[in-house]
Amino acid sequence: MGNVEKALSITDYFHSLPSSKYLIVAIVLLGIIFGILIDVQTYSGLNILTNGFIDGILLVALPSLLTATVIKIMLRKMFFRRILVTALAGEIIYAITYLAGFFVSKYDAIYGQIIIIIGAALVFVLWYAIAKLIFILKFRSFLFAVLQLFFHLMFFINFSRNSFSSDLGGYLFRFYFAAFLLLLGLYIFFMIVNAPMRRSFGINSTDAFSLIVAQWLYKDNNMEKTMDNLGENVKTLISVYSFQRENDKVLFVSPYVHFGPFGNLGGSEFSYLLSDKLSKEYNATTFVFHPTVTHDLNPVAATEIEKILKMCKEILGQAKYEKTNVSLAIGKQKECSAEALCFDNNAFISLTRAPLVTEDVHFGLGLAMIQQAQAIYKEATVVDQHNAETGEVVSFEAGSEIGFNYMGAVDEAINKKLEKSELEIGVSQTSVTFNEFGKAGIKVAIISTKPKYVMIWLDSNGITPEFREKIIKEMESIGKHMKEKWHAAVFTTDTHQANVVKGVLNPAKESVELLHTIKELTLKANKDISKAKFYADKKWIDIKVIGAKQSIELVSTVNAVVAVAKIVAPIVLLTSVVILYLIFIKFRL
Repeated sequence: MGNVEKALSITDYFHSLPSSKYLIVAIVLLGIIFGILIDVQTYSGLNILTNGFIDGILLVALPSLLTATVIKIMLRKMFFRRILVTALAGEIIYAITYLAGFFVSKYDAIYGQIIIIIGAALVFVLWYAIAKLIFILKFRSFLFAVLQLFFHLMFFINFSRNSFSSDLGGYLFRFYFAAFLLLLGLYIFFMIVNAPMRRSFGINSTDAFSLIVAQWLYKDNNMEKTMDNLGENVKTLISVYSFQRENDKVLFVSPYVHFGPFGNLGGSEFSYLLSDKLSKEYNATTFVFHPTVTHDLNPVAATEIEKILKMCKEILGQAKYEKTNVSLAIGKQKECSAEALCFDNNAFISLTRAPLVTEDVHFGLGLAMIQQAQAIYKEATVVDQHNAETGEVVSFEAGSEIGFNYMGAVDEAINKKLEKSELEIGVSQTSVTFNEFGKAGIKVAIISTKPKYVMIWLDSNGITPEFREKIIKEMESIGKHMKEKWHAAVFTTDTHQANVVKGVLNPAKESVELLHTIKELTLKANKDISKAKFYADKKWIDIKVIGAKQSIELVSTVNAVVAVAKIVAPIVLLTSVVILYLIFIKFRL
């Protein structure tokens, strides 16, 4: 596994949670099972069930539910299931340690008591850590941890058969002393894991984690402030291919930035925002493409879109539309393909390796291919179809074998003899509710090349190669039914809007409903075909992005933090527990 894959694998621990009712049922069932286990040697027959039910509810389930309810009242905007799953995790730890302490106490009461106290202290630390790092509560995290321990303690005092102190003060001292000692161990752990990130970027690892969680769960964009401090100013390209029809426009916009990192941070929503704003202002159907860029060119803030919009408006403001012929040229070298839509002296070139992984292409390699094409054409734009998500996390760099294969495919495409047609274009679009899609939905463009070029555009984080192949076959079948030859291509924006739950790979997958929608849009676009005049231009802009150096250093630092945490966490935990045990034994607490 490479460095990037290791860093991104952290997101595999993000999962969607069950509904609140299932979590409540789980808490109650766990309590009942716990009660039966502690009563199995004391009662027989139905008494095991009745007494086990009562003991389990009172000792572990009820204090957990009471804690969750009180915290929900205090945090009305918090999803109840997030509080409940924390309560369930705490209940599991407390139940296991209580059972261990219960059975050990039959042989040695002191050791049994210590195990139960340590279990309660571990739940205290769990609540504190989750409230601080995931619920993003700076001070109330401590209050909630204290509160839940108090509830467990009160039910323990009143209903446990393992009482070992004659007064409330004795219970309070033992339980909270243990909790605060383990909390000290947690702070030592934080201090150690914070060091690499603080040294490299001036921010604690725990704060960075909280910022990521705040974005992932609450759409909070405070992380952009940190990204802005870390970012650097660069020059990049904006390409606009504009088609003027009788009553509207069609825009092909290629901003050479990456649509990430995730959620609504940085450029994650640019494929939608650019499409939406330009379409409204110019009465246009706007296709925003994934250019030849990698995560190095993730904008530091969503506000950077204003620079792109300003340049798009400048390009369109000086547009002089002309009648144009169009042709299609396809080049291949080994597994790499380049599809060139040639509008007289302008070329729009798209790249794919499908069904092999078709991932980000480095900006430098993209610039090399643009210069390669502009040796023949006045203007050229090169984009990534990004249409084969196989699970590999890679990018294609200048000087690599794949990079040369792409250049070879481009060279073949731009040097082919072309069969020209008068430019006509038809479009259609719709929004969709599939989880893998961004807000820009699905769009289809059909261009009057020979064969007709059918562009299926998905605002998604890639697409599986199997589904891409099925779409293409369906499009070609529609063409045959109409007694026309069609060449279909699937493009995705690689939008990172969809990357908000588990993992960072959320491609469009095969769906009967989705395929039906694409077929309907294709038929609609074919009926919409009409003559168009054409204009294209490409300009440089200044924009602030994460940057290559910071991206590499960030990946390395995240891996270092994870590696340190995996070693330090068990050591600190074990050391804290051993120290706590020795203190209790030494001072007979």
